[in-house]
Amino acid sequence: MSDAEKTAIPQVHAFRVTRTFQALLRLGLALVPFVAIAYLQLFQDPSMTFRNHGIHELAIAVSTLLSGFITYVTWVCYRSSGEVFLRWLVLGLLGFTLLYALHGLFTGLSEHHPYLFAIYGPVSRLAMAACCLVAMRRFGVPAEEPGDRRLGWFWWTGLGVFAAAAVLAGVGALFLPGWMNLVRKGVETLALVTSALAIIAFQIRPARSPLMMAYIFSLSLFAQSSLSFLLASEWSHQWWLAHAIFAAGFFVLSYGIIQAYHTTRSFSAAYSQEEVMEQLRLEKLRADQALVKLEDANQRLLALAATDALTGAANRRQYGDRVVAEVARAQRKGFPLALLALDVDHFKQVNDAHGHPAGDAVLKAFVGVMQAIVRPSDLVTRTGGEEFKILLPDTGLEEAVAIAERVRSGVAAMEVRLDADAAPIGVTVSIGCALLVGDMASTETVADERLYLAKTQGRNRVVWRDATTGAENGVSDNS
Repeated sequence: MSDAEKTAIPQVHAFRVTRTFQALLRLGLALVPFVAIAYLQLFQDPSMTFRNHGIHELAIAVSTLLSGFITYVTWVCYRSSGEVFLRWLVLGLLGFTLLYALHGLFTGLSEHHPYLFAIYGPVSRLAMAACCLVAMRRFGVPAEEPGDRRLGWFWWTGLGVFAAAAVLAGVGALFLPGWMNLVRKGVETLALVTSALAIIAFQIRPARSPLMMAYIFSLSLFAQSSLSFLLASEWSHQWWLAHAIFAAGFFVLSYGIIQAYHTTRSFSAAYSQEEVMEQLRLEKLRADQALVKLEDANQRLLALAATDALTGAANRRQYGDRVVAEVARAQRKGFPLALLALDVDHFKQVNDAHGHPAGDAVLKAFVGVMQAIVRPSDLVTRTGGEEFKILLPDTGLEEAVAIAERVRSGVAAMEVRLDADAAPIGVTVSIGCALLVGDMASTETVADERLYLAKTQGRNRVVWRDATTGAENGVSDNS
């Protein structure tokens, strides 16, 4: 097992443990109201009440105004994004606002018509929970087209259902008071169960959106609020706690909606910080990979710009740049610099006898022989059709002649075949050798003159002196 794998295993375990702990923290936070509910149920005297119509009416008025405002903000988000989830959430908020306003309106009648006062709270919470459940089931479906995001049968049908629920609740409270306590508890139980079903639907098909965590958290508070209402009697401390729990859930939901409004105006298109960081990591990885490919492409372009396309040898451009650098280095440090001028013997006859493809194959093989012999610091250059030069840094005359002789003998032994059945094609090379004295232009002239001398003396040889002076005299050939 590699060191990287050994390091990765504890990190994976740590990630899983912290993920589990994070989930437990969320669950614990969501169930905090349940502790308060249980405490009041077990230790609070149920006969202790706080009856204040003014505070209740004020709380209902504030809640109604807040609910109306959040309904409008959610409507704006829906019109902008076309998210079907938001359409159902708007309907749920609208129904809650209208029905809950009746609950506050009849607060003053709580003494003479207690069920008319009490029934609209559970009805408003059931309307909200039912729409939230449908919204959860519709989360992630394709957005509606802009033309479909207007008032139509969907909205009028929803308002009709809310109006019918309000009328039925009012009629029942006035004419069937003996049944209304059971009806109230039944409606509250349905609100609790519906909120729980929405939470279960989320667990079955988790939505990868940070705003959905706020949505699910608010539903858990709505469910616990309904539980508190079921256990409470009007005006008891448990009853007031139930209002506070529902208000907390509504605040959490409102926060999520406002966040959506200020970002993507959609719950499904919002991303958590982890998702954003992961996306940034992937984008950075893609950018790094693209940069590497770009650098590789640039290197290939530079190589193409400095390389002979046929043989792979350096071209005149690369040769000129390298000459400037090596001459300056040789003159600065006093190192020797040698130059070989090479020409393939009778190359025109190869082309005439075998064709240009054979000539190209010979040149490629010729360059291959030279590059196999010279050192990495040396430079093989194609300066013309069958004309080449080899730049030899840090090389004296004796070593340069030895390299030239190895090239000459290697080329003489070379056989080129166009195919397996074809006769081999053989060539020789003439080489002129010179050391840097003064500038490179003069050195190139000397090397070319000695190459010409090699040609006139019979080819397939290395010449490293001129014919006139006899200085540093020497000729190497195959005879």
